[in-house]
Amino acid sequence: MEKTILLQAVIWMNLALVFYTWAVFSGRRQGLHAKHLVIFGIGLLCDYLGTHQMNIFAQSFGKAPEWHNITGIASLGGMAFHFLLALIAALAHKTESVNRVFHRVSLTIYSCWLIAFFSGAISGMMRMHGHH
Repeated sequence: MEKTILLQAVIWMNLALVFYTWAVFSGRRQGLHAKHLVIFGIGLLCDYLGTHQMNIFAQSFGKAPEWHNITGIASLGGMAFHFLLALIAALAHKTESVNRVFHRVSLTIYSCWLIAFFSGAISGMMRMHGHH
C-alpha cells in the first residue's frame, strides 16, 4: 500500500514535469495558443493529483520537511495562477499583448516549481535512506 501510493504520486509529479516543461517552452517558442493551455491544464491536473497522493502518503507514513511543504504549496498555487493568467489572456483574445510578460513570469514560476519538484525528490530519497 505504502509503495503504491508513493509510486502513484511520483508518476503524477513526473507527468506534471513533462507537461509543464512542454507547455512553458513550447508556448515560449510558438506564442501562447489554445494547445498550450490544454497541455498546461493537464500539467496542473497531474500536479494536483501528485500533491494529493503525497498528502495521503504523508498522513500515513510521516510528513515531508516543512521547507518542502511550503515550496510545494507555493509552487502549485503559482502554477494555478499562471494557468488562470494564460486562460484569461486567451479568452480576452489578448495573448499577443501579454506574451512577452507572460513568458517572463512563466519562467520564474516554472523555476520555482522545479525547486519544489527537486526538493521533494531529494527529501524523499533522503527519507528512504534513513536521513532526515
